[in-house]
Amino acid sequence: MSAQGVDWNRLFEFAWRVLIFVVAIGIILVVSTRWRRWEGHEGWQRTDDAYLQADLTAISAKVPGYVRDLPIQDYQRVRKGQVLAQLVDDDYKAVVAQASANLAGAQAQVEVLRAQRELQLANLQAARAVVASTDAQIVQNSRDLSRQRRLLETGSSSTETSEKLETTRAQLDAQLNQTRAQALAASRTLSVLDAQLTQSEATVTGARAALDAATINLGYTTITATQDGVLGARGAKPGQLVGAGSQITTLTPLPDVWVIANYKETQLTHMAVGQRAEIRVDAFPSHQLRGHVLAFAPASGAQFALLPPDNATGNFTKIVQRVAVKIVIDDADGLADQLAPGLSVEASINARAASRK
Repeated sequence: MSAQGVDWNRLFEFAWRVLIFVVAIGIILVVSTRWRRWEGHEGWQRTDDAYLQADLTAISAKVPGYVRDLPIQDYQRVRKGQVLAQLVDDDYKAVVAQASANLAGAQAQVEVLRAQRELQLANLQAARAVVASTDAQIVQNSRDLSRQRRLLETGSSSTETSEKLETTRAQLDAQLNQTRAQALAASRTLSVLDAQLTQSEATVTGARAALDAATINLGYTTITATQDGVLGARGAKPGQLVGAGSQITTLTPLPDVWVIANYKETQLTHMAVGQRAEIRVDAFPSHQLRGHVLAFAPASGAQFALLPPDNATGNFTKIVQRVAVKIVIDDADGLADQLAPGLSVEASINARAASRK
C-alpha cells in the first residue's frame, strides 16, 4: 500500500509540473502574439510622453542699428502693434530725405522734357504748315508760269515776266526743300525727346522705389509685436548694436496652447481625428482638461531626427516607434492663463469613440 501511494504521489507531481509548463508556454505565446493587438484594442489610450506646445515667434531686427529704447520687460504681456524696441533712426531718416530729393529732381526733369516736347511738337506743326504753304505757292506758280508761256507764244507778254516766274519757281523749290528738312529735323528731335522722356519717367519710377525702400527701412527701426502674447527674455539692451536678424526677444501667443502627445505605434490602431481626449497637467494634478484629436504627424519621431536611423546595416533590434498626436484643448478648466508651453502632461484618448469630423 505505501509503495502504491508513493507512485501516485510521483505521478501527481509530474502531472502538476507538466501542467505548469504548458500554462507558462501558453502565457508566453499569448503575450508574444496577442499583446500588441490587446494594447491597440484598449478603449482609452494613455501616455505620459506628452507636453504643452505653442507657437514661439522670434522677434528680430530687420535692419542694423543701435537700440535707442526698449520699453518692455521680460515675460511681459503685450498687444499686437505694441512697440517692443526702437532703433536709432537718424541715418534712415537722412536716407529718406535724400531719396525724396532725388524723386523731386527726377519729377522736375520729366516736367522739363514734357514742356520741351510740347514746344518741339509746335515747331513740327509750324514746319509742316510752312511746307504746305510752299506747296500751295508752287502750285500757283506752276499755273502762272503756264499762262505766261502761252501769252509769250502769242506775243502778249514779255520774256522778262516769264523769267521772273521761273526764278520764283526755283526759289519756291529751294524753300520747300528747306522747310521739309526743318520738318524732318523737328520730327526727329521730337523722337529724341520722347526717348528722353521715357528714360526720365523710368528714373522717376526708380527714385520712387528707392524712396519706398528707404521709408520701409525707416519703419523697420520700430519693432512691434506681431500679435497678442507674452514675451520671453530680452536679447538686447539699450545702446547695444544689433545686426539684421539679431533676436530681440520671443513672443508666445498665450493662452493659445495645445498638446503634443507621443503615442506608441501600437496604440494608434483605432485612433482617429476628432476623438475625445482628457489631459492632466503635472503642475495642476487636480484639474482635468478636455480636448479632441486634431491631427497625426506624417511620420514617426525618428524620421524627423537630425540623424534618422538606418536599419539596413548591422544587427537589427526592433524598437517600438512613437508618433506625435496633436490634441486641441477645448476646456482648460479655468487654467487657460496658467498653461505654458513645455509643461508635462498625461494625455488619454478614447480610441473606441466615433470621430468628430
